[in-house]
Amino acid sequence: MPKGPLRFRDAVGAAFRKLTVWTSGAESAVATSPTVTSGSGAPSASEPNGSVYLRTNGASANTLYLRISGAWVSVGASVLPSTSVFLSTEQTGNGSAQNVAHGFGTVPALAFAIPSDHSGGQFAITYGTHTSTNVVVTVTNNEKYRVVAFK
Repeated sequence: MPKGPLRFRDAVGAAFRKLTVWTSGAESAVATSPTVTSGSGAPSASEPNGSVYLRTNGASANTLYLRISGAWVSVGASVLPSTSVFLSTEQTGNGSAQNVAHGFGTVPALAFAIPSDHSGGQFAITYGTHTSTNVVVTVTNNEKYRVVAFK
């Protein structure tokens, strides 16, 4: 199995389901690094503490969960009052700044792009200045991604 970025590319395949972030540079650190995932239903996987999960369906759609002390905790009104979550449809990078409408009416408190179909040799994201209507990102030409934003 390839190491580093190639391992990520090969694991992703045609659809992005899980993102693992590690900063040590050691391949062995991947298994214990926090993850960012999304899916239908409440999270049930035993992920490392610090992991993030975005539920995408049902009455609890767009609910954010954090893995804290070995348990998934829903980030609700008691933790982040008046927090809204935006998950975009799949976008295609064009190598130039792109606007992705979030509908908040205010500048997001946090916004990021995640690869959804990483088929090229490199995936680069550059963030612009977000506005009250758009998240602004520049993504490698022809690479697929989704935007997540929090109000």
